[in-house]
Amino acid sequence: MFRNFKLKRLGVCVAAACTVMGTGAAQAGIGFRAGNWDLDISGNVNGFATWNKCDNKSFNIAGGLACNNGDPNGAGNNTVNSIESGLLPSALVFSAKTRQANLDIGFTIGFYPTLRTNPGVGSGNTALGNASINVRQNFLTFGDKSWGQVKVGRDIGLYASDAILADMTLLGVGSGAAFLGGVTTLGRIGIGYIYTDWIPQITYSSPDWSGFKFAVGAFQGLDLQPVLIGVDPDAATLTNHRQPGFQGKVSYEWKATVGGKVWASFMQQTVKANNNQFAPGSPGTPSINGFAWDVGGQLNIANFQGVLYYYDAGGIGTTAIGLGAAAFANGSLQKRDSNGGYAQVTYKLGPVKLGYSYGQSNLKFASNENALGNPLLVKKNSSNVIGAYYALTESLNLVGEVVWTEAEAQGTNPGVGGGNKISDTAFILGAILFF
Repeated sequence: MFRNFKLKRLGVCVAAACTVMGTGAAQAGIGFRAGNWDLDISGNVNGFATWNKCDNKSFNIAGGLACNNGDPNGAGNNTVNSIESGLLPSALVFSAKTRQANLDIGFTIGFYPTLRTNPGVGSGNTALGNASINVRQNFLTFGDKSWGQVKVGRDIGLYASDAILADMTLLGVGSGAAFLGGVTTLGRIGIGYIYTDWIPQITYSSPDWSGFKFAVGAFQGLDLQPVLIGVDPDAATLTNHRQPGFQGKVSYEWKATVGGKVWASFMQQTVKANNNQFAPGSPGTPSINGFAWDVGGQLNIANFQGVLYYYDAGGIGTTAIGLGAAAFANGSLQKRDSNGGYAQVTYKLGPVKLGYSYGQSNLKFASNENALGNPLLVKKNSSNVIGAYYALTESLNLVGEVVWTEAEAQGTNPGVGGGNKISDTAFILGAILFF
């Protein structure tokens, strides 16, 4: 039944990462033909040993992404070790395509297994624990090269997707190493960009017109929730979605002696409170109308590559869509604004790519709150990353990174003993293989 075994280029997100990174990793899946269908099996396997030297502060920052062991009397910094997935989880992706009735149709289903047992923020690794599988991709497509493509299902979002694909830590770990305990680490998520996420959607993507492309779509709205870590007493949770959200992006890519790419994207969603949630006994359902935009660019000159990226948002939050996006304080519901970005430069020396990156994400108080009532809410997460990515073979990359992460609270002196910052240092060694 299966014949014509061959290698085909991988068409999923992780391959786009390889293209952007230029690491030399193989960009092919295992392809074969069954009847009139072309099928492809592709993905990656990765693992990293991480050591994180945590801070010893008497307070924790709500939404802070630096490691703190919370013991100001500890002897030196506490080191946390983990063997875990990096920013990319391992992946096994099945896709297929065919031509029917003058349409190119296809589907993709992607399974993303974890290395950690009992993954989750702050979770541990216990005996007899099981790793989990995250089904991030589950979509169909139809279209034609003359007019574009329609996608229906669950896949990566449009807003901020180019920011994560240009991040050099995509093939490594970045921030959030060892101590968070999640399915993956953070890279620059929450420390340079808001995570695009994998979201149910109906999107249209244009053809490629000499490097110019655009895409737009309707998306499942995401709930508003407290920040990722710590206690945020003003955080508002909203879960009522009466209309879809919308996202779009536009990009232009050119190839020349000085080549590169520029892009911009946006997202909008309105999330309502449940009836009388914030004003018991009174009519009405207050809502938060969130909007975010970003702009970025990548420039390639010989073996150098530079990336600049900036985002601005209101009612969208920080780290991930909806986290810390709104506050209910002093009898009113208001949105929080956020912004940030990152700068990155890499240099390719034979099979080795060396890189440096700095990024930060800022969260602002809503108009109804202040440092007196919520002093430990995060004000800024920032990090410096130095990385080395060695293409040992066409498919296998060895990775080493050193990461310095700092979280700063809104209050100027919120903790016992003073200070409003927490910092950590992470050392990372590992490997990632694409197939």
